[in-house]
Formats: sequence, structure tokens, C-alpha cells
Amino acid sequence: MGTPTIAQVKAWDPGVLNTQAGEWEQKAKTLGDTLDAAARSVDGSHHYWIGDAGDSMRDRHDEIHGDAKTVKTALENGATAARSGATAIDAAKTALLNQVTAAEGKGYIVNYDTGEVKPNDYMRMMLQLAGADNAQAPKAGIVSQAEEYQKAIQAALVDCGTADDNAMTAVNNAFANLTTTQIQQPSTDQLDQLTADQAKKDLQAVKDGTADDATLARIRMATTLSDYDKQELNNGNNVDLAQYPYLQAFTQGMSDMSSTDISQLGSKLKGNGSDQVQAAIANDFRIVSNPQVHSDDGKSTGGLSQLPTNVQKILTENPSVLTGTAVNPSPYGGKDQPNYDALHDTDNMLALGQLMSKGDLSIQGSDINRAMIKQGAEIATLNPSADLIKSQTGNIANTFLQDASGDHTAVHDALTNPHGVMDVTCTPGGHYDANSHVLDILQHQWSPDQHGAENMFKYIGDDAGAANQFQQQRAGESAQSLATIIAHNEATLSHDVPGASGHVSFGELNPGLSQVVAKSLEPYLPNLAGVSDPDLKVNHYCGNLDSAGSSDNSVAVDGTQLNHTPGDLSNLFKVIDSNPDAAKEFNNAAAHLAGQLDFAYGTGHDPHGAYEQGQLTGAMKNGLSDELSALIKMDHQNTLDHDTSAYNQKAEIADIVTGIVNGAGIEGPAGGVVSTAAWILDPVIKAQIPSPDTYGIDHTTTHWDRDLGPTSRIDANNTFLQDANIINGYNSVHHDTFDQFNNHQYNGRSYQFFDSQGRPNMDVIEHNQAAFEDAKKTIIGQTVFDNYHTQQSAGRANPDIIPQEDGPK
Repeated sequence: MGTPTIAQVKAWDPGVLNTQAGEWEQKAKTLGDTLDAAARSVDGSHHYWIGDAGDSMRDRHDEIHGDAKTVKTALENGATAARSGATAIDAAKTALLNQVTAAEGKGYIVNYDTGEVKPNDYMRMMLQLAGADNAQAPKAGIVSQAEEYQKAIQAALVDCGTADDNAMTAVNNAFANLTTTQIQQPSTDQLDQLTADQAKKDLQAVKDGTADDATLARIRMATTLSDYDKQELNNGNNVDLAQYPYLQAFTQGMSDMSSTDISQLGSKLKGNGSDQVQAAIANDFRIVSNPQVHSDDGKSTGGLSQLPTNVQKILTENPSVLTGTAVNPSPYGGKDQPNYDALHDTDNMLALGQLMSKGDLSIQGSDINRAMIKQGAEIATLNPSADLIKSQTGNIANTFLQDASGDHTAVHDALTNPHGVMDVTCTPGGHYDANSHVLDILQHQWSPDQHGAENMFKYIGDDAGAANQFQQQRAGESAQSLATIIAHNEATLSHDVPGASGHVSFGELNPGLSQVVAKSLEPYLPNLAGVSDPDLKVNHYCGNLDSAGSSDNSVAVDGTQLNHTPGDLSNLFKVIDSNPDAAKEFNNAAAHLAGQLDFAYGTGHDPHGAYEQGQLTGAMKNGLSDELSALIKMDHQNTLDHDTSAYNQKAEIADIVTGIVNGAGIEGPAGGVVSTAAWILDPVIKAQIPSPDTYGIDHTTTHWDRDLGPTSRIDANNTFLQDANIINGYNSVHHDTFDQFNNHQYNGRSYQFFDSQGRPNMDVIEHNQAAFEDAKKTIIGQTVFDNYHTQQSAGRANPDIIPQEDGPK
């Protein structure tokens, strides 16, 4: 690639090569295990397969075995090359960044595009003040040192380019010996075998227990998508399959069978024949029910209607059939025995869930996955009176959600229902309601070993900054819908989930799920809060919530909190704050974003930073305030619930905001107190809070990697940390600002307000407030800070989040 720039090298992630190496190593191991098994089988065939046919088979095996070994060796060599390349690139990158840090640490300005190193403004100013005669020697020294740093940086950049080129060459060489024969897709002759008639014969052989290896190989080939086709589906594109007639006929051949019977197909076969068949059927159902899949001639399209009749029925019918009880129960069965339909459908649903847990769960866009999400949500709401069924409904719901969790397109559609695409999962004429179905999933109490709901939502955070536009859009739209549903249902999720014992919150009911939701929505905080600076966003498809809430700065009647109006954003915080770990994750990220908005305002490049910071921190404060109030009230109502009492007594949620101290306040659970400061403090970053996990996003473009300075304490009237963040931003443009603050004379002395890294010395600032205020006024101008607080207050007072394209006027 030649010589890269510093900015390019900073964006490099050598870990990608290590990840690829791991995938190649796994594929090589799998291929090796298959080759060993095949070799043992072929060696044993001398005893029972004799004659020309047997010899021909063994000759053909030797040819294929040789080709496969070549592929295996290439994968192993590729993995070695990738790991070596990652190590070399990482070392070269580290060496470069050390040189850059050294130069910047001495006060030089490094151009990240050209690698040029120059003295900063302060150095040049000091030379000018020294006069021409006295400045010659220092100037020569400064220029000489800049040239030395520049040479070192340029040399390090060349090393980075070399390491990158060497890694690319080594990986290419590892696969250079592969021929098209060794990496080809199924041949035309093989695809010609995949006809509808052949599918009927193969299915009958499976039913009879007579399917041989050739039959199983043909079934596997028909039901296995190529990596290219899978990627096309994941990109939202259509796929034309030559084997579609085979798949269609294979599926239709099961239309007279129940899901229980289908789950038994292959049980008559020896060895792992049953496992092969079950995985193939699961793949088949996902492919033929996929609206993005078409036959080569375009005459047939995938969809839910292509599935066997019984499978369609149990996925679209109202699952309340599971609550049916027998009219004339057996005298030996006790009260509320399930009727025949309840037992029959329970067995079929369990069988279908078990079947669909096999095969390739990463196929995207299948109606069967959409239907399992819909049905899983509805089953989660059931409360059958028959103990036999009650013990199974949670398992069925979780299994359906888990089976569908790998289909991110289906999960997206369940969250957003674009163009009514989910209506097909309902009975004829019915309509899917994303709000109610997603709420059903959030409000069901999942046991600690049930992770289907959690796994459904994880991709939302993982794909926030995906390089693929379709995948990033899919994740962004999912995040906005999930956040909106949570905000609009705050009344129940925050403290009174229906059906739960006593008064319980979402975070207490489902701690694992609440933490996944917080983690998944974290990268979208700038979007949801309506932040207008694109550099602070990792995703560009998630929109803002409609309202943030507002505070009017007047004290409420009870004197404990500021008057405020809830909004979607504050409601989102309120629900997430119902679990301590989720609250810490989400609020820490939000506080970090608030600091970035302060910083952006200080640069002078973001006129809306203060306003947006006010809306964000106002929503944080209001959400925390409301949730603490709800938890305290809930604890008084659940006086005998020791778990709830212990949960609240930890005071973990209140500890999110720096400066909440024990003092006079509202009486809390078990005699504890929550300081009134909780309702009037500006949320700020706790000491040493690291940057939030940004899911592999390029930190240099998002600025989320900037760790803001720690503070030991802050009280209700203290805005110094915000001021310090603004000054940090100002210094990024005016590079001598920190030196000016530290050298500023007030009453005959100066103060070390900032350390060598630009971090505020809060003890110095707090104990010398007059000097600090005088420095602010003299160096930057009081107007900058007055305007900030005016705009911040305006943001807090306006409940509506202004559309991002307009911004505050």
C-alpha cells in the first residue's frame, strides 16, 4: 500500500487479522477431522466393496482427498501468516504512536496527514518575545528537535507500510497454490440432480430408513447455502437458487406430517444420519420460507406459505389453545388437566423448537424466524392453569426466540414491522403489533438459563458501526424502535410489570436482559438524544426520540426535587436505571457523551453542544430521580419482600451520579436515606470512568476514546468540571491555553489548574475559585461560559428534541 498516513495507521485494527486466523484454523481443523473420518471409512471398504466400482470409488477418493489436503494446508498457512502479520503490524503501529506521543508531549504539532512536525504557537510566541538576538540558539534547537521527531515519525510510517505489505503478501502466498477445481461450487451436473422428482425420492428414502450416503450428500448439498448466497441475504439482496424446485418439493412432502413426526425423520438411519437429516430440514425450512429466495426462473418465491401445513398452523394460530383444560378430567390427574389440543400443540411446538435449533441459524430474512419471534412473544404471556403445560410454555417461548436470534433481519422486522411484513405471521386478516409483542418479551420473567431474548438484541450494539450499510441501517432502526417501545411503556417497566409478584421493575425481573438492552443501546445515545455533531455518532440510521423531558428550575411542593416533565429520553433512562449494572453502563456512557458535548462547545465548532448537553443531562437526572422515587415507593409497598429491600438498600443506582452523599433527604428503604442532591446535581463523570465500549468503531473519527478528567467531588453549585471540559475543547484549537491558565497571575501568584496532560486539578480549582474565575474571564472570556449555561438551561427547559437536521436556532 506504500507509506500510510498517521491517521490511517491509528485506524488499523490488527485484531481483525487474529480473528480471521482463528476462523481459518477452525475451518482447517474441521476439514482435517472430516478427511480423517473419510480416510478410515475408505480404508475399511476393501473388505466389503470389491470390484471395479470399489476401486473407482477409492481412486476418486484419493483425488478428492489430495485436493482437500491442499485446501487444509492453505488454511493453516493462511492462519499462520495472518497471526504473524497482526503481530508485526501491531508492533509497527505502537512504535509510530510512541513517536507521535513523544513529539506531542514536548509541545510540537504533528500533522496526521503529512507526518510533518512543527513548533506550536506558544513556542513561536516565546521566541518572538525573546528578541532576535536571544532567540537564535533556542530557535535552532527547537527546529532541530522538530526535524528529528519528523524523521523518526516518517521512518516509523515506512515500517508500518512495510509490515502491512508483508502481511498481505504472506496471506496471498498461503493461498496461491489453490486451483479453481479445489475451491469450486457444486458443478452444473450436481445441480442438475436437484430436481423436484429427486427430492420426493430422497424424502421417501429418509422416511423408509433406506437413505444411503449419496442421498444424504445430495440433501446436504441442496440445503446448504454458499457463503456468497448467505452474504447476499445478509445484505438484504435477493438470491436465485437452481435447487429451489428440489427444496420446495422436499418441504411439500412433509405437509401431511405433524411437527413431532417431522422431528423424527432420519431416526431410522444409522450413524449420524438422523443429525444430518434434522439439520438439513431446519436449513430447508429457513430457505424455502425466505421471501428473498427465488427459483432460477423467477416463478417461485420463498415465504411462510411454503412450509408444511402443520408448521404454519402452530406458528400462526393463537397460542391460547395451550391454556385449554379437559372437560372431564381423569380422577387420577388432579385439578386443571390440559385437554387434547393443549397437549397436542405443546408437543408439536416443543418438537419444532428442537428441530429449528439445528442447522444454520445465521441465515437471514426467513419467515419461519419471524413467526417464531411472534409466537414466542405471545406464548410468553400465557399462564396456563394446568401444571403440565405451565412448566413448558416458558421453555417453548425461549427456544423459539433463541432459534430465531441469529436472524437479525427477522429481529429487526419484529421490532419495526416495516410495510407490515410481520402480518404474515398472524392468522389470516390479523395484524402484528410490534409494541405489544416486544413488550411481551421484555415483561416475561426469564429464568437464569434462558437467554433467547438477550441473544435477540445483542446484534443491535454489535452492528452499530458495521461497515456494511444495510447491516448498520438494520441495527440503527432496531435501536430506535426498541428505545421507543421502552420509553412509551415506562409506566409498567420501571416499577410495576404486569403479572409479576408484587411491584417489580424490568431491571429486577430480568437483570440479564436489562443489561443487554443497556449495552445494545449505548452506542446510540447521541442519536436518541438528538446530538447534531456527526462525529459523535457511530451509527447514522438511528433517529432521535421525540422528547427529552424538561426542568423549569423551580422546586417542587415537597421541596425534594426540581419540577420536571418526563419525556421519552428520561423515561428510557428511568427503565434502564431499574437495574444497577445496566444503570452504571448506560449512565456512564451518557455522562461521557455529556463531557464530549462540553468539549465540542469549547472548540467553537459545535454551536448546539451546550443545548444538547442540557437536554441529555436533564433527561439523565429526571430518569434517575423518577426511578429512585419509584423504587422507594415500591419498597414501602413490599415491606415483607426482603429481596426487594436488599436490592434498593444497596443504593447502587444512586451512586451513579458523582457527589450523591448521605445527608438530609427523603427517607429510603430500611431507614436509609437518599440525598436531595440526587435531584439537583448535574450528572458528571465519576472518577476515572473509562471510555465506553464502542464495538470496534474507529475511535479517531467518533472521539469517544477521549477520557475526560476525573474529579473527586462536586456539589450542587459546582460547575467547574464542565468548565474544565470546555477549556479542554478550547485548548484543542488554542494550544497554549493550559499554559496560560497555569501561568495566570492573580493577587501576585499563579496556580497549577491543569496537569501536564491537560487534566483539571479539581482541589486547586475548588480552593482557588476566584483565581480560576479570573483566569477564565481573562484568557477565554466570561461570555463563552455565560452563553454555555444559558444554552444548557434552554436545553433543559425544552421538552422536545429538535430534529437533527434543524438543530437549535
